Amino acid sequence: MSYTERFSETHYPLLQECPDSLGPAATASAYVSMANYHRGIFVIHVGDIGQAGTIDAQVYQATDTSGTGQKVVTGKAITQLTQAGGDGNQIVAIEIRTEELDVTGGFDCVKILITTGVAASEYGFIFYGVVSRFEPVPVTTWTEVID
Repeated sequence: MSYTERFSETHYPLLQECPDSLGPAATASAYVSMANYHRGIFVIHVGDIGQAGTIDAQVYQATDTSGTGQKVVTGKAITQLTQAGGDGNQIVAIEIRTEELDVTGGFDCVKILITTGVAASEYGFIFYGVVSRFEPVPVTTWTEVID
């Protein structure tokens, strides 16, 4: 990234879940294709974690956006966040390079599964496609970009 490139030109938001308080459950994003990117990054914004609550996150891969053949992307999970450990109000990131996917098997789509345990907790996430295979990167999913 050069000094004159804008963040919005090199990081394309492919998925997002706006911050919300979610009860104990597993919440999966949709699958999104990384076919046009060399890298991606899930950025998870964690707010308050409920009493005795936990948050886990794991990245999965599939051969298409409907989730065909889904399986875990090895090594792409966060260390569990806990209310007891004072882990609320944190930002965590999971970076993915396309070569970390099972490209030989045709896997180029990813999703994130975030699990809250015991108590409602606040979080949201965004997934950026980074290092586009084709320039220029579109800016259509940005609501507004201010220079």
